[in-house]
Amino acid sequence: MTGRMPRFLGRSPRSHGRNAGHSGIRAGLAACLFLAARVLAQTAPDAPAPTPVEGPIVTLPRMTVVGESLKDYPLFPRAEITPPNFSEKSAPIDLFFPGEAYTEGIGEGTAVVGVSLDAKGNATDYLLIKYTKRYFGDALMREAHRQEFAPRTVKGVAVPGRFIFSYRFAPTIVLGMNNFEAMEERVMEVEGGPRFLYEPHLEREIDHGGLEFTQPTVAFIPAGYEVPKGKAVKALVSFYVDEKGHARLPSVESAPSPLLIPNAIKAVEHWEFKPPTMHGKPVLVFTLWTVGFEAFVPEPAPAPAGQKP
Repeated sequence: MTGRMPRFLGRSPRSHGRNAGHSGIRAGLAACLFLAARVLAQTAPDAPAPTPVEGPIVTLPRMTVVGESLKDYPLFPRAEITPPNFSEKSAPIDLFFPGEAYTEGIGEGTAVVGVSLDAKGNATDYLLIKYTKRYFGDALMREAHRQEFAPRTVKGVAVPGRFIFSYRFAPTIVLGMNNFEAMEERVMEVEGGPRFLYEPHLEREIDHGGLEFTQPTVAFIPAGYEVPKGKAVKALVSFYVDEKGHARLPSVESAPSPLLIPNAIKAVEHWEFKPPTMHGKPVLVFTLWTVGFEAFVPEPAPAPAGQKP
């Protein structure tokens, strides 16, 4: 199945066109980000860091989403990023092997959890992303709520973002392995990893060929950011869409300035989609969309009583 097309949206979320020349761009980048490991922490540049300014963030129900080519959205250089991580106060994760796994004769398990963090490292959302058995996922999710985190930084500025971590469960009591389990373990080695009962899918894999908006928003240009003349302001955002159609764990992959990241995140957090399905069954989706920014125009103050506006 071919990749999804970049969207060219105006005011209405349904007024989008298709461009066959760019059919694989967004899906290809989504796949790379979906499969790649998080970048290693790097030292931020010595240049003075810009200071985010609080201001209006989003409004309903208008939006602008634009997309032309991957070259228009260069990813942040690794040297400019310190990825989110566990806080220095957090204790190492050391989880018990679930009793259900012993009962079922399971030799090991894996789970992956994602956490949305604000610019101070506070967790604002948790999402179970993958598991080989549900009880492994539940155990890691409970542990995630007990952990403390450090935020992502871009060009020396702490920004909201997504932190994803996994855990491999191994039994503390060694059990004998039957022939079937030995064969299954060998298959996992050959295939390069565990078989997940639950994991996210790309947009191109789901029914109807992609996500459908039901509630969009627009991101405002923040105070303190100077818009280049003749250039549209936009950001590339990766995020998940859960089985109910809610946008979850957004993270900005490309933007002209870290000052734009908080507003882009807030805009996507308000997005709602038709619940995604695959072969008629609800699924979790990972995707990339581009978000356009608009200047904030405050509404005129109401005229004093007795005066005409």
